[in-house]
Amino acid sequence: MQKKHFLCTHTWVSPEARDAVNKMSRDMTDREFFNALKTEKAETLQHWMGKEDFFYCHWYAEDEDAIFESLELAGFNDFMASLPTEMTRYITSSNITDEPLVDPYET
Repeated sequence: MQKKHFLCTHTWVSPEARDAVNKMSRDMTDREFFNALKTEKAETLQHWMGKEDFFYCHWYAEDEDAIFESLELAGFNDFMASLPTEMTRYITSSNITDEPLVDPYET
């Protein structure tokens, strides 16, 4: 199955869950983080987290279930609620193609 781009919005299920994950990942490197969230069907490409209740990840995955399976394998699924949303239009300034933009309503 072909992989697609997803933007995933996450929030902690509790302050205790947030603290537990932050403690578990305190000594984790960026490489270790991305490797922990990579399977044949899904992988995290980018991650943004601040002090707010929500944080975000860019996933490249076959479908939403593949994202949840990856989170489960990494031991993170029980600590957060996640909303993966497929992004039909994915463009990036690091890969300019000069192609017309995809219309998400026509795909």
